[in-house]
Formats: sequence, structure tokens, C-alpha cells
Amino acid sequence: MSSHDHNDEESWRTPGERFTNFLNRKNPHYEHDQKDVGIAFALGIFYTLVFVALGAWAYPKWMPTVMSTDMKGIERLMVVFTYISAPVCGVVLGVATYTFMNRHRGDTPPPDGPMIRTHRLTVGLWTGISTVLAVLAILYGLIELNSANDAAVADSKNALVVNVTGSQWVWSFNYPAQGITTHELMLPINQPVQFNVVSTDVNHNFWPVQLGVKTDANRLAVTHLDTTPTKLGKIDVKCAELCGLYHAYMETNGEIMTSADFNNWVTAQGGHTA
Repeated sequence: MSSHDHNDEESWRTPGERFTNFLNRKNPHYEHDQKDVGIAFALGIFYTLVFVALGAWAYPKWMPTVMSTDMKGIERLMVVFTYISAPVCGVVLGVATYTFMNRHRGDTPPPDGPMIRTHRLTVGLWTGISTVLAVLAILYGLIELNSANDAAVADSKNALVVNVTGSQWVWSFNYPAQGITTHELMLPINQPVQFNVVSTDVNHNFWPVQLGVKTDANRLAVTHLDTTPTKLGKIDVKCAELCGLYHAYMETNGEIMTSADFNNWVTAQGGHTA
């Protein structure tokens, strides 16, 4: 019986008959289909394990240094989302790889492919698992977002206020409580920070990379951003929105320092400690 005849035969079988025939490993009509599905599934497992390994080991090493509560949340979110999406991506790549390995060559018409839709167990598992993974991704994302917002609200009363101004093509940082303005972003460790961000000309995007936060800098409109630095060290501040000819050079440096060093820096700038 040809593959086409086999497909026509399957079209009138009841779902129960197709499911029973799928489970019947000795049925000659299904031996080839089961082989295709089995190999593609094995490849899918391989790719899934590769992405899980990337999420657990490689991604945290490739991401910027974690220097704030928000950056830690982003790192955790990337790892968890990799775990959640790994099975779906793995199966898709497994099927694609097996299809590419067995692609038809020559001028003759290609034969009909395996009747995947008749494999009710395969279709059911694929649909069910994909649905569960999608729901988990949505729920985890909402939980992470709400926890970040709650932490920002709780810390806002004790926050160091920094007014951030973007202009072509430089960043300026004003510390109203300390009475100083600089072009470097200096912050004390373990103290919440509230950034008030604005632009004097075109739209920019304020991005202190290692702090894991970013927001638009708009003209005549102030946007607010909160975070808490948790690690000492250097940070990079960049513009993350195309803002003109020298957009790529609109960057500066900063540092997360101890409270004592921050107060000394403020004094050296001619300001006063709060």
C-alpha cells in the first residue's frame, strides 16, 4: 500500500481506531511513521538539553555583571524563560533537522510525509505541554514584574534622588539633595535610587547597563526609574535609542561605591552630604 493510500485510509478511521493503531507497534502501516516521529523526538530532546545547559551555565556568563536587584531579576527571568521555552524550541528544531536530513532530491514528485496528525498521542502531548509552558511563562513574568514594582514602592521613601538629563550627545546627573551636577553616575551601595529622566532635545533612552534598568528620556516629560545597587564596581551608562549622528558615542561611566566613599566624592565635588 502506498503512503498516499495509507493517508486516505486514515482519513475515515475514528479517533479511537487511529489512536489504537498508533500504539500497535507491529502494524506495518505505522512502522515508518513511528520511526520518523521517534527520530525527530530524540533530536528534540537533544536540542532541549542544549538550551537548558545554555540557560543554566552560559547565559549568566554572557549577560552584564549583576549589580542591582533589578539586574538579578532579569538574569533569573532569562534563565527561567529559557527553561520554559527549551522543550518547544527543541521539538521544532528536532523536526526541522530531521526534515532537512531527509529532504527529497531529484525531479520526481516527493512522497507524502508521515501522517503526524493521526498520532493523537503526539499531537495531544505537544498541545498540552505547549499550553502549560505558555501559561507558566505568563504567570512567572507577571509575578516577577509585580515583585519588582512592590520593591520599588517600598524603597522609594529612602531613595537617593538623581535627576538624569539626556542631550545630544551627553548625559548629565544632578543630585538635588547634595547640590551637585556631574557627567558621571556615582551611587552608594545598598541604597535605593530614584532616577528622574528627561531630555532637552530629541528622544534618548537612559540605560545604566549593569543595573538592569532603562527608560526613555523625553523632552518636556519626566519618566521615573527605581533600583537598588547591590555590588561595588564600575558601571556603563549608554543611550539605547537612536538619537542622531553620534548616538553610538552617547555613553559615560559610573561607579557603585561604599557610603563613605560616596560622601567623600560628594564633598570633593563641592556638594554636601545629606
